[in-house]
Amino acid sequence: MKPKRNVRRRVNAPVSPEPALSVAVYRSPGPDDDTILSHAQDILKTRSPWKTGGGLGYVTLAESDFDRLWDGVERGDALGTAYSVLELLGPSAKQFIGRTDDFVFGWIGGSDQQYGNVLLLQIIPQPHLLAMMN
Repeated sequence: MKPKRNVRRRVNAPVSPEPALSVAVYRSPGPDDDTILSHAQDILKTRSPWKTGGGLGYVTLAESDFDRLWDGVERGDALGTAYSVLELLGPSAKQFIGRTDDFVFGWIGGSDQQYGNVLLLQIIPQPHLLAMMN
């Protein structure tokens, strides 16, 4: 009997992951309802070190809540701060809470001329999930 060949395609180049979800977080008042989506897309395009695919969410927080979140990110609390924002975005975002074996949670902070400090949360699949999807 002739042995079967493994027909799986092997890629030598590293996989460049796309975020599963990105979330732009603004301090109140933030962009208005008509412009917040396009502004969040611009933030994603200009600040993301990864690709820009996946879901996109956005939220505006009261000044005190945003400041606590910003301080938590500066202290290195990537998970607790991410989970607090994901709770606000509904069930499709809550599915990422507690899944540190499957996803990497990263924050990118910066200043925007029009809206002040803005945070970008990106949730990136771990390599084992990428291998299962390919």
